[in-house]
Amino acid sequence: MINFQRAVPSELPQIVKIYNSAVPSHDITDDEMPITVDSRQEWLNHFNDRFPIWVVKDESKIIGWCALGQFYPHRAYRFSAEISIYLAPDAQGHGYGQQILSFIDQQIKTTLDIKTVIAYVYENNLPSQKLFQKSGYQQCGSLPQISIINGELRTLKIFVKHF
Repeated sequence: MINFQRAVPSELPQIVKIYNSAVPSHDITDDEMPITVDSRQEWLNHFNDRFPIWVVKDESKIIGWCALGQFYPHRAYRFSAEISIYLAPDAQGHGYGQQILSFIDQQIKTTLDIKTVIAYVYENNLPSQKLFQKSGYQQCGSLPQISIINGELRTLKIFVKHF
């Protein structure tokens, strides 16, 4: 049974470690090289009660993290959030992603003032696409060849869920 807790600064090294485990695939993150804890300090400070970040724990071990970040810094988008989910390699493929999205749905329905959640998923990341679709997200478009990672153009698919 997994549980969710709001992330605290002392957990940032584990959050970064889990993120960095996805970097070598080149189909999940925007980064070509691992990031540092120092480079993510300010990023962590942007999360708050309105746009939170949680760690996902199996017993006391952090196995992943999920966040609802501000979608765009204009008042018109104040009810929209961008979702991020990362699981440690040994936690993938065990149904945790579905549990995380169910938890996020529950938080939005009971606590958070969010009406729309947006997920950006690289076109080669089929497991994440399937996860979001299974959880009621609709693909509403794509951004063709929007980024260059390791010299290759990448396309992002956009998934949206309304509450």
